Amino acid sequence: MVQAGRMPHALLFSEQSGCGALPLALATIQYMFCRTRKAIASGEDNPLVKGLFGDEPDNLPVDDSCQVCSSCIKVRNLTHPDFHFIFPVNTTQAVEKGKKVAIDAYYDIFRELVKKNPYFSEEDLYKAMELDNKMGLIGVSEASWLINRLSFSAYEGGEKVVLMLFPERMNLEAANKLLKSIEEPTEDTYFFLITNAPGKIIQTIRSRCRLIEVPPIAKDDLAKAIAEKYKMDGKEAGLWASTAQGSFGRAMQLIESSEGEEEDFEDFSTLMSLALDKDLPALVGFGAELSRRGKESQKNFCRSSLKILRQMYMLKLGKENLAYLNPTQAEAIRLLASRLKGENFSRYYELFNSTIECIERNVNAKFIFSDLCNTLFLNT
Repeated sequence: MVQAGRMPHALLFSEQSGCGALPLALATIQYMFCRTRKAIASGEDNPLVKGLFGDEPDNLPVDDSCQVCSSCIKVRNLTHPDFHFIFPVNTTQAVEKGKKVAIDAYYDIFRELVKKNPYFSEEDLYKAMELDNKMGLIGVSEASWLINRLSFSAYEGGEKVVLMLFPERMNLEAANKLLKSIEEPTEDTYFFLITNAPGKIIQTIRSRCRLIEVPPIAKDDLAKAIAEKYKMDGKEAGLWASTAQGSFGRAMQLIESSEGEEEDFEDFSTLMSLALDKDLPALVGFGAELSRRGKESQKNFCRSSLKILRQMYMLKLGKENLAYLNPTQAEAIRLLASRLKGENFSRYYELFNSTIECIERNVNAKFIFSDLCNTLFLNT
C-alpha cells in the first residue's frame, strides 16, 4: 500500500495478544518515514543516498526501510516529532506523583516497554505504568491532546502518524471527539490502531478503518524465534510454541514463568478442587481472597482459568495434540480434568467470561467472586 501510494488514512490491526501487530505497525511506519525510500522513489540523483550508500550503491533497500537514515533511527527509538502515541492511561505514582497529566508524560515508560518487549500485552502496559488496581482509559483529555498536536504542521514536512493501542478502552466522549480526525484527516495524516478485541471498539470508529487481521505466528517460525531467544533445542522450543498458540508474547510469559501466572494456576486448581469436594465454606472463603486482588490481577486469573478449561476440555475429547499443555503443568491439568464432567465445561466457560465482564463494569468484587464460587459449587 505504501509503495503503490494507496495508504488508507486509518488502519485497524486486530490480533490475539502478542502475535506481532505492534512490530508490524512499527515496521510499516518506519518504512513510510524512511528518507532513503522516498529518495529512491523520487528517481532523482539524491545526495542522501550517495552519502549513506556510496556513489555506486549495489545494496540499496527496495522492500524495506534503510534502517540508517535519521528518520528510521527516530522512528525506531520512538522519538520522531511527527509520530504520536495514544494508549490507555490512569493516574499513577510512577508519573508526576499520581497527578493527572498529559499522555506524553507516560512516553518514557512506553518507549522502555516497547524496547524491552514489542510483543507486550495490555496487562504488561499497566504493570509498567504501575496502575495497580486501576483500569487504563483513553479519555477526552487524551483525545484533546492528540487533536491539538495534529493541528500543527508536520515538524519535518512529511507525514504525521498516530499509533493508538487498545482503542477498545476509549470512552464514547473521546471517540466522538476523535471521529472527525479519523474520518476526515488532514493531508498526510495516518492512524494505526491495534486491538485485541475489535468487537468492543465503538462502531463509528471501527467502520472508518481498514481492518487488517494479524494471524497467529506459524508454529515453526515461533519455535525458531523461541529457540534463538532462550538458547533452547528445537524439541523444547516446539513444545513451548505449541503451548503459546502463535503468540510470541504469550510464549515469553510462559517460559519466564512469572510468579503471577504460577499463582493463577494454583488458585484455579484450588478453586475447582474445593468445588469438587463440595466444601462451600472453604470455597466462599477462597473467593473472598480472590476478591481482594487488583482488577487486572482478577481479570488475568479469569483469562488463565479459561485457557486451562480449554486445555482440559481438549483432553476430555481425546485431543491432547490440540490442548497445547504447558509442559510444567501438564500432569496437574490431566489429573484435574479427569475429575470434571465434560457436560459442565460450557457452563464454566460462560461463568468465567461473565466474571470478566462484571470486573470491567466495576461491580463489587465480593459479589462477583461470591457468585462465581456459588455457581461453581452448584454446577460441579
